[in-house]
Formats: sequence, C-alpha cells, structure tokens
Amino acid sequence: MTTALADLRFAIRGLRRSPLFSIVAILSLALGIGANTAIFTLIDQVLLRKLPVTHPEQLVMLFQRGPHNGSNMGTRMHSYPLYQDLQQRAEPLAEVLCRRLAAASVSIDNQTERVDAEMVSGNFFTMLGVKPAIGRVFNSKEDDQQYQGHPVVVLSYGYWESRFARDPNVLGKKILVNNYPMTIVGVSQAGFAGIDPAQSPQIRVPIQMKPVVVPDWGWLHMDDRRARWVQVFGRLKPGYTVETAKGPLQGLFTQIRSYEMTLPAAKEWSPYSREQFMKGQMLVESAAGGFSGIRNSFSTALVVLMSMVGLVLLIACANVANLLIARAFMRQKEMAVRLSLGASRGRLVKQMLVESMVLSAAGGAVGLALSVVLTRALLALMPAQGSPLLISATPDPRILGFTLGLTFVTGIVFGLVPALRASRPDPWTTLKDTVGSIAGTGGSLFLRKGLVAAQVALSFLLLFGSGLFVRSLQNLKTTDTGVVLDNLMTFQLSPDLSGYDDERAVIFYGQLLERLRATPGVVHAAFAAVPILSGDEWDSSMSVEGHTFKDGEDMQAFMNALSPGYFETMKIPIIEGRDFRPSDVKKDRQVAIVNRRFAEHFFPGKSAVGKRIGQGGGPKTKLTTEIIGVVADALYEGPREGVHRQVFVPNWGKGGAVFYVRTHAASATTANLLRNEVKQLDAAMPVYEMKTVEGQLDETLLTDRLIAMLSAGFGLLATLLASIGLYGVMAFVVARRRKELGIRLALGSPRGVVIWLVMSEVLLLLAIGLAIGIPAAMASGRFVSSQLYGIEARDPWIAGTTMLLLTVVSAAAGLIPAHRASRIDPILALRHE
Repeated sequence: MTTALADLRFAIRGLRRSPLFSIVAILSLALGIGANTAIFTLIDQVLLRKLPVTHPEQLVMLFQRGPHNGSNMGTRMHSYPLYQDLQQRAEPLAEVLCRRLAAASVSIDNQTERVDAEMVSGNFFTMLGVKPAIGRVFNSKEDDQQYQGHPVVVLSYGYWESRFARDPNVLGKKILVNNYPMTIVGVSQAGFAGIDPAQSPQIRVPIQMKPVVVPDWGWLHMDDRRARWVQVFGRLKPGYTVETAKGPLQGLFTQIRSYEMTLPAAKEWSPYSREQFMKGQMLVESAAGGFSGIRNSFSTALVVLMSMVGLVLLIACANVANLLIARAFMRQKEMAVRLSLGASRGRLVKQMLVESMVLSAAGGAVGLALSVVLTRALLALMPAQGSPLLISATPDPRILGFTLGLTFVTGIVFGLVPALRASRPDPWTTLKDTVGSIAGTGGSLFLRKGLVAAQVALSFLLLFGSGLFVRSLQNLKTTDTGVVLDNLMTFQLSPDLSGYDDERAVIFYGQLLERLRATPGVVHAAFAAVPILSGDEWDSSMSVEGHTFKDGEDMQAFMNALSPGYFETMKIPIIEGRDFRPSDVKKDRQVAIVNRRFAEHFFPGKSAVGKRIGQGGGPKTKLTTEIIGVVADALYEGPREGVHRQVFVPNWGKGGAVFYVRTHAASATTANLLRNEVKQLDAAMPVYEMKTVEGQLDETLLTDRLIAMLSAGFGLLATLLASIGLYGVMAFVVARRRKELGIRLALGSPRGVVIWLVMSEVLLLLAIGLAIGIPAAMASGRFVSSQLYGIEARDPWIAGTTMLLLTVVSAAAGLIPAHRASRIDPILALRHE
C-alpha cells in the first residue's frame, strides 16, 4: 500500500511538472470517454434495461406477419377478439394483457390539457406485478366486466407528482376525460413508466372505456376480428422459453384463422386471398425490455454512433500512447539510472502504469462531465410531443460503472505498451549516449509511426462515414416534397375529445377557417385529417372502375380527408378537374380527388375525372365515389417512403384535424395569433403540435439528423486528434535527425529539399493509413447502407473528398516541423551534438 501511494504521489508530481503534456492527454481522453459515455447512456436506457416489473424475463410480445384482410391501426396490433382467444387458449402463456395508447383531453378544476392516455386490460397491473403508490390499481374483476361501465382512472406516478404535487386527497376526485366524468382511484408505483421504457402515459383507463377515450372510433366494434388496434403481451409459464412457445402459439393462431375463414367477412375473399391469409404467422419476441417506438426508430442509429465513438476513443488512446512514448524517451536516462541502482523492470512498468491510470482517471472524470452535457444536448433535439421523455442525462450507478470500467481499460490500453518499451533501455548505452536521451531507438520510432498510420486509417473511416451520412441527410432535405414549405404553419385540434358531436364540429371547423383566413398576415388556410411528413398514415384497399384485380396486386391507396382550399394552401397544382367545394362537405361524401400516380396507374393514357372508385377490395364493393380532380404528386409520410397513390375525400365530422396556415412570415407572433383565434371560439380547446411544416420535416428526419451531425463531429474530432499525433511524431523525427539536417544545410542543401525530406515521411504515413482505411471503409459500407438515402455506400466522390481533407490536414500538421527543420542553424546543431 505504501509503495502504491508513493507511486501515486510521484505520478501526480511528474504530471504537474509537465502541464502542457497533461492537459493535452487528459482532454484527448476526456473527449473519447465522454462521447462513449454519452452514447452508452442512451443505449442503456433505450435498448438494454429491463422493465421494473416482476420477472421481466418471462414477458413476451406477440405480433403477426402476413396479410390480415382488414384494417390495421398501428405497429404490431391485434384485434380484441384475438387477444381474448390468446388469453383463454394460449397454453404457453400464464396470462395475457392488451394495451392501446391514445391522446385524450383531461379537464381538472376547469383547466383542460392534452395528455397521453393508455387503455389497458383489467389485468394490466396485476400481470406485471405493479403495486399502487396510493389507492388501488385495476383488476379484472372490478374493471374488465362491462362495456363502458368502468369510468375510473389510475394516474402515473410522474403525472401525480407534476400535476397534483403528490396530494393524497386526489383519490376519489372527479375529472373529465374527453368531457366524460371519471374518478381517480389510484396512482401506480414510483419507477413504473409502463411497457415503453422511454415514454409514459399520464393516465390509464380500462379498455372497456374505448368509446370515451377514442370517441371518433365509433365504426370500430370490440368484437370486430378484422380491426387490429391493441398490442398484446404475455407472461410465459414456467418451463417455457420464447423458442418453445412459438410452436404452440403458431398452432393456435392457425386454428383461429381457420375459424375466421368461416365468418361472413371472409365470404367475399378470393381463393388467392384465402391462401395467403392462412400463411399468416404469429411471432413471439422477448419483452423483458418492453416495447418502444423510440427504440425502433433509434436503435440502428445508436449502434452506428457507438461504433463511431469507439473508434474515436481508439484514436485518443493512440494519441496519448504517442505522447507517453515521447515522454518516456525523454526519461530514458532516469530509467537507466534506476535500473543500474537495482530497480526491477516490473517495478518501472508498474510506476509508469500508475501514471497512465492517473491520466485516465482525470480524463474519465472530465469525460463524465462532458457526457452529461452531450446527452442533454442530444435529448434537447428530441421532439417534445405527447408524454415527457423518460431518458435521464444524470449518471446512475450503471453509467458510473461503465465509465469506471472504460477508464480502467483505456488506461491499460494506452499505457502498457509505452511502459514496456520505456522500461527496457540498455543502461550502459543510454548513460554514455546523449542522443538516446533525446531521440530514442529506431524501434520506438517505428511504433510511433505505426500508431499515427492507424490514426489516419481510423480517421478516414470516420470521415468517410460522416460524409455519407451528411450527403444522405442533404438528399433527404432537398427531396421535392410537392408542397411549398416556406412560411407554412401547422397545428392540431381534437374537438371530439372535448365533447363535440359531428354537426357541432363541422360548424366549429368552418368558423375557425373563416377567422384564420381573415387574420392579418395569413394568406391561405385549410385543414386535413392526417398530418403530412410526420410518418402517420391512413390507407385503404380500393376498387376502381374498369380495373380488374389480379391475385397479389397491391390495391392500397393512402387516404386523407381535406377541407376546400387545401391544395391552394399547400400550393399543390390541380392538374385536371376541380377542387372540393363547400357543397361537397357532407356525411355521405361521394366525390374524391386523386393524385397523378393514382391516375396514371389505374387509368394510363386516359382521364381519371368522372371515373368511380370505392373503398374495399371485395368483388361486391360499391363504386359510389366519383373522381372530380387530379392533383400533382406530393409526399405523404416522408422522403424515405416516396410518393404513394393517394385519394382525397372531403373532411366532415368531429374527428381531429391538422390545420395548415400559409402566412407572410412564420413567427412566434403568428403562432400566438393562431392560438388566439381558436381561443375566441372555444377557450377550453387544447391546441397542440404548433410548429412550421419545415420543423415537422426536421422532426421526421431526426434520426438522420442525429447520425449526420454527430458523425461529422466525431469525424472532425478524430481528424484533429490524428493531426496532433502526426505533428508530435514529425516533431520527434526532426529532433532525432537534427544533426543530419544540420550537416545537409551546412553542405548547401536548399531549404526546400529539407522540407521535402520531412514531408515525404508525412505523405508516407498518410499513404499507409489510407491503404488501410480505404478498404476498411469500403468493406464496412454495407453495414450502414440501410441508413443512407440517394447515395451508394461506396461513393467515390465522398472517398475522394475525404482523402483530400486528410491530405490537407496531414500536410498542415507536418509542415510546421518541416519548416522548423529548414530553419535549423547548422553550427548550433553540430555544437549540440
């Protein structure tokens, strides 16, 4: 212990005597460790952690693959009757629950706000083993028996804390959920967010209250097997695993589908549709970590970024190892003296490793602080919509453990080789040779050059990757959306959640449009049922006049319900026919507008105006809707999904709407004016998702933006570190060849020749690094190709630009010591030797 403390004190004193070396080494390590810790913080909370429930390893998620021949309302959804079948008949599962997220308006003490609600089966809490913080949670006997007969609410702990300040008197309190009276019966336990580890609903309601939570789903009946709208999770019985449960569950699923083939809804299916329907699969996946939309969106991006920051840390380690080698050679006489006095090589290695660990610990501490800042910056880029994001930037024991382990490994990686190299000088040669105390041996120089070449290779890998991601993002952002995005504001309303019926909502929408169009600064205004460029979708099978359906043919079209004036507001040209008129807006709407892609697909070389279509794919589908216009193509979900066939119908009813307002200049003042117009009509109507459409597109491209921005930053950081390493090595080379260069200059060698002697070594190291980095980058391109858009993973222009950038940076790093070499005074150089 005494020896260790002495080594520690010695190491600290030595580093304090070399402040520049210490600062450069610590900052290099801090940047590498901080970047790794920040990305791991996100990976740990989004991808790795298990749910805080009873035996999370027993949880599985069930979802289907294959045609469903019905409506689908979300990711991995099932019909409610299928959930009941699984609950009652699934042999491998001890228990099964279902859930459905939905937005809701909650009125508390005459204050209305929009929250995220979750409809859950009565056994939701009991199956997960979640206890109440106060009051009670749902159970099947009390809360899952009567359709629309359980007007009760359980608050999340976070919502209880933020909205009610943990007031225990909240139990029994009456609130309005979508203008329907309900009673708060409990608060779920602290630490439980739900099935989604990243986001939590504020309230939970029994699924039997579906008509209240989603009042605009009047068409969807709980017993409809062709409507998929709930997610299903199960708990495996003892003795079953995910793999062993797949067979019995697939067998049950096949039996259920055979039964569904006998129902009236299947009578009109073609033989081909029946055959494909029976090929459907029931998939089983571990749900120990829950199910998260954020996880699905960012998992690949986080893995790519973790790989990149790992390379940055390797470059930082190589950089610090180079510095330590240079420092060790400056101490060769000291080492030789200590060896001559009887110190063992192991003792010297131990002491130098202590110095490395001190550097690493300091770098880890600074890196941990940097990781908090970087993580908060990343979280600030996330769209703040719906429920709050449950990802924390504050390090917890897991993050601290990761940083501690990374710091220890880093210290060993960059410290061991320099320590071993520096601890084996020949005392006799070193003590009599003054040159050795400055320059070191050829083997050590070879090692340092090898580290620099490796840094160049890794820098090329990172810069090339960042170039691909940046170009991909540029391609996405410059994709023609078909809509003029300049000065286009958007916001959303849900009158159905405020108790409006159809007629009242239609009047409200009409009055609001009039007010918006009369607002100063507003050019045009309209609304739609589905927001564009947000990833949302509403699609339907279509039957088309004169078109014969072929087995396996895709007859889907993306739908939207619009107000008159929508195309003028979005500046989408009407190619043929006319726009909707106010007289078209009625319950039994019988007119539609299609886009160019739809018209050219189903009516090639002909006019689509006057033709008839119908929603549904069966042979008995009625063609009751007349096409009255054709518009230019525009994006629906986002740039990656491209242009779809689209059908537009007049918007009528109480369903939620997204408004689009084109102004002279989009600003915060404009947003306040728009909010005020809504408030004038209904002060209790929540306005949400107020933003520019350009901002909406940025949110849709968030994953691409994160990868492009961070990879560019990491690539430039790696290049900076590599250039510092290259500069250090070339400065070392110049010092080692000082006598030789002095003689050359004394014999009349031009300064340009001396500069070339140094720069030729720089270019050699660059060439070796590129010879390694280019093939590695080409080989790794296939791993990131799925993240790219409009660019090949082996793009020669990006590769050429990266080579040029590295060449310029390397030349700049080598030119400084080369210039110094050309300014050596021969007399001073020879006298020094």
